[in-house]
Amino acid sequence: MNLKRAIGGFLLSFVFLTFFMYILSGVKWVLENSLNSQDGSVLLGDISGGLQNVSAQDTAQENIQSTGEIKVEAKSAISVESNFRGFGEIIFEKDSDEKVPIASLTKLMTAIVVLDNYNLSDVITVSEIADSQDPMKEDVKLGDSMPVESFLDIMLVRSSNKSAYALSEGPGGTPGEQNFVELMNQKAGDLGLKNTFFADPTGLSPENISTAIDLEKLAEHILKNYPKIADISRLKELDVPGFGKITNTDELLGQLPNVVFSKTGFTVEANGCLLLVLNNPENGDYLINIVLGADDRFLEMQKLISCSGSICK
Repeated sequence: MNLKRAIGGFLLSFVFLTFFMYILSGVKWVLENSLNSQDGSVLLGDISGGLQNVSAQDTAQENIQSTGEIKVEAKSAISVESNFRGFGEIIFEKDSDEKVPIASLTKLMTAIVVLDNYNLSDVITVSEIADSQDPMKEDVKLGDSMPVESFLDIMLVRSSNKSAYALSEGPGGTPGEQNFVELMNQKAGDLGLKNTFFADPTGLSPENISTAIDLEKLAEHILKNYPKIADISRLKELDVPGFGKITNTDELLGQLPNVVFSKTGFTVEANGCLLLVLNNPENGDYLINIVLGADDRFLEMQKLISCSGSICK
């Protein structure tokens, strides 16, 4: 009886082991054939996803290296190499003349009008209307009084909507938001930004529209004529006197070398927007990168920079 049980147990174990090996062989066959198919990488990614977390930046770089191409998923984008002395070359563009909402990239024109019309030492107080604007973290509040320069810092580094509106009201409540926006549009016209229109100084309205090409022109104008805007915008952190420490909304600052100019933007209508300018220390040229309407503005910007790696490493 014991011998029969032993033999039976052995046979049962043999059958189970054979079945298990058959299953493993089947799985191996599926994986090998999937890797050779169009969707094989997707299947492998599903299986190994829990074992390895590859960063979005590394993935973008690997795709470019393997295919030699770049797929920008932003609604509009442009990358231009320029030396501001007559040389300009478009490295990459996608629907760069399409008019789209630009969110807080609007604040670049707000900063220009401020520098054209205000003294940086003039004092501004946050009004009830300014305080009612969509708040950001580390933002100003009703009754805060500071020099124009401090509001300019907070607007460009933290993309503060309250600061932008307070600046539009001006010292002593002049020139007032409506007149300020008229000055913004007048400046856009003077610069030949034919497809750019501003509805408010914050960028909250979807009626603040422009194109990647227009914004590239605006970036060049700022770098040549308003270096203070670029100097403030690239600060990763800043301690504002009478207010406190603020952190830049651009997550790429500190990760990329030679950044000379940066501005983020986001609203539901505009999606993610980002302007980022790099300097090539080898020849002094600038690489002006703009993405508009991106689900992941930082990833799309990394794609543009990777695509131009031979110019700005």
